[in-house]
Amino acid sequence: MPHTTVPLRTFFLHGLKSAFFQRVHVNGLQITPLQLLAILVITTLGSILMGRLVITGPAEFFPKALLWGWLVVLLLLWLCWYLSDHARQRGLKIQAAALFAIGTMQAFIVDILSTLAYITLIQPKGLDGSTWHWSLYIVTTAWSALAFWLLLTRSTQVPTRLILLTGAFALGAPLIVHISEAPMYWLPYEEDSANVQEDLQLTQEKLETQLQLAERQRAAVKPERPGVVDLYSITYAPYGDDEVFLRESSMVNAVIEERFDAAGHMQELVNHPATLESLPWASLENLERAINRAADLMNPDEDVLFIYLTSHGAQDGELAASLWPLQMDALTPQTLSLWLDKAGIKYRVIVVSACYSGSWIAPLQNDNTLIMTAADATHTSFGCGSGSELTFFGRAVFDEALRETYSFEEAFQRALPVIRERERQAGKVDGHSNPQIYVGEHIKPVLRALQQSH
Repeated sequence: MPHTTVPLRTFFLHGLKSAFFQRVHVNGLQITPLQLLAILVITTLGSILMGRLVITGPAEFFPKALLWGWLVVLLLLWLCWYLSDHARQRGLKIQAAALFAIGTMQAFIVDILSTLAYITLIQPKGLDGSTWHWSLYIVTTAWSALAFWLLLTRSTQVPTRLILLTGAFALGAPLIVHISEAPMYWLPYEEDSANVQEDLQLTQEKLETQLQLAERQRAAVKPERPGVVDLYSITYAPYGDDEVFLRESSMVNAVIEERFDAAGHMQELVNHPATLESLPWASLENLERAINRAADLMNPDEDVLFIYLTSHGAQDGELAASLWPLQMDALTPQTLSLWLDKAGIKYRVIVVSACYSGSWIAPLQNDNTLIMTAADATHTSFGCGSGSELTFFGRAVFDEALRETYSFEEAFQRALPVIRERERQAGKVDGHSNPQIYVGEHIKPVLRALQQSH
């Protein structure tokens, strides 16, 4: 059978059909050098476009990514040539380039479907990195490998001994891509980070404004009310690169003020370019001064200090701090415990909304303290990414449960099944965050009195 040169659309149609595991007629099919080049250009441009579609926000084109992956291409070309050569020995007219072109179109079709599934099902729901996201990746990878394997084995009618070799190549190619961490055509860059660099022009005027903000906030804190269990509040959001912590700090402040009549007893420390001239920085120095200011005005025998810490957490217990170009030191539970003891703060409600925050309980626990953490010491919490409105923990405990009760302990217990279910739906891959609570015996009657006064 003579080779037949066909229109370019034939290879697109063959790629589409074989991508859905249909048999296609390859014997005698011939592709010209210009047609193969056109397919490579079209699929590459399409991949570049799809790479941009899956990134929300600003991104920069990374041309060096075009130089990657040619080893995989050469291996697959060699496989097509090797199998075509075996087919020709049995009288078939299989052109290696035509076989490779159809396989390229197969992969392109599956890539289109994968991208559509991602931007309609995964990306809008914030499920990046979830079980659903990984399932999509695994399914489409296996789909593409199976379709390519069927195309090769059916077209070349390889003997049994070559079927396994063909399968190894078909599956090995995407594995090489995954293991070698192929570079993306587009590199996202954080708007928050760009804003920090643009907004934090630390002039003398702005530095003086920051000093005044901290001093004015401390000066505005009112003395305790005799005979009343007052709740003094400090929220601390030290990680300035993600807005979720700014939003969470603001939400918790609003809930505490509304539910516990805490106006005049609140201090809010935040690292974020948007609050440079409105809120004091969340620095260690400002936190210690805020604690000391509250201690000066509280009645240690009846009032409670509420501290809410929200940031990224590390397994060593450090709470991440960032505000470019400033150097911010991380807070540890040992440091916080030392400051509270030195200030003479007796009754404490401490909430840590961060990954691995269960490690904060042991250094801080005593009979006069209630501690809540968004996770145990070995698991991450959830919802602390730049695209989140609030963390799962902060939303469930404070924005929802605490609006319906005046008991911190009850709000925590109500939120637990909600957090677990939302993490399950989101496909949290490293296991349930497993939020923790510790309630000291001596603080229980104080919190009951606080609850009953409202």
